[in-house]
Amino acid sequence: MAETSTKKHLSVTVFYLLTAMGIGWPAFAATGHLLPLWRSGDTLAPLSLAVIHTLILGSMLTIAFGVLYQIVPIAFQAPPVARHVLWWHLPIHLASVALMIAGFLLSDFVDVGIGGTIVLMATGTYFYFILKSYRKARNRTVVHRSLIIPFASLFLVVALGIFQALWPQSVTPEVLFSHMLVGGLLFWGGLVLVISYKLIPMFVLSHGYKASLTRTAGFYFPGVGLWIVAVWLPKQAFTPVYMAITILILFGLVSFVMDVIAILRARKRKRIVAPLYDALFATLIIVVTQLWLIGVLWTDDGKGVILPIYLFVMLGLVPLMFAYMQKIVPFLWFEYRFSKRPERKTAPLIDDMVPKVPAQTGFIVYCTGAIVGAASIAVGTSALTWIVLDWFSAFLLTAGSFVLFLALQHVLTIGGRRPDDDE
Repeated sequence: MAETSTKKHLSVTVFYLLTAMGIGWPAFAATGHLLPLWRSGDTLAPLSLAVIHTLILGSMLTIAFGVLYQIVPIAFQAPPVARHVLWWHLPIHLASVALMIAGFLLSDFVDVGIGGTIVLMATGTYFYFILKSYRKARNRTVVHRSLIIPFASLFLVVALGIFQALWPQSVTPEVLFSHMLVGGLLFWGGLVLVISYKLIPMFVLSHGYKASLTRTAGFYFPGVGLWIVAVWLPKQAFTPVYMAITILILFGLVSFVMDVIAILRARKRKRIVAPLYDALFATLIIVVTQLWLIGVLWTDDGKGVILPIYLFVMLGLVPLMFAYMQKIVPFLWFEYRFSKRPERKTAPLIDDMVPKVPAQTGFIVYCTGAIVGAASIAVGTSALTWIVLDWFSAFLLTAGSFVLFLALQHVLTIGGRRPDDDE
């Protein structure tokens, strides 16, 4: 009898990723109304807070949960995470985020605090199962050890958010800025930095390169940590402390870029597929916008942070996730549908499973929308032309994401229904 696959269920990760993409559509669509507010420096309007948290907690964090579910066992040779996590964690997480969004829209911050507390508890339980696998890893690399920092920072940023919701009278600019730094740079920036040392070599088939995550993290994380501390320091201490922050983060990002270049030069396969170019583009945007934020730090321009933050999220983090999905979803479908089955020999290559034209069209349309939105924030006015462009940007963001979703959904139809192993 021919050997058949033991992958009798499609990976939980696919459900997380595709669900998360759909949650992002209303947030993208709403940016058409929000861009004029962001131009004026208003990011704390009820709709703005609702959209920001829909995108970050409802969409991006859900994607991160899905990726971590699969990456930890595969990358670190750890036991698989229990499948039942999907059935209780995903609905609880989404319901609690929905409660938060309703609270923001109604300016009912008690509901925001309750929703955030449920998010924190569900995330803690989710990470209990992730860490059960994580602790039993056989491949305990520096990436494995360094992931603890973004893991811990996720709980800190959610806790800061709950504090602001339940005790709004105690919210100061220092609390708000700390919330942004912990979430933006310590969690998202740190997660991208650390996991890139695993995903980029894995996807470009690179071996024998010389790179040091220890060196990069040794500069980057202390720099971000010092920046969080500096928020609370008196003004007269800013210059020497900010000089140290600038040097540490700058050296960390330069070290990261040098390592990525070394990884790419050591690749075994000369051809780089389109999703990897997409990922490298998004990674470059993430690096550049963090450098931009350091520059804004020196000008003490609170309104000036809006544009680099918009680009960091909309042209950096989100496209990076979209790019990696084009590698992860077909790999997981191949494992489920074809791995070790007789029809494996006739299966398409993993890199050919995502239809290239729709996927790249969707990616380019989305990025064009983000660029138009950035231009609106930078130079836009209240004139009718810019109002039309605001909604055009929102349309491109939503449409591009939807087209890419359809391309990824098509992967799940390749090969038809999976045959039963007992047939």
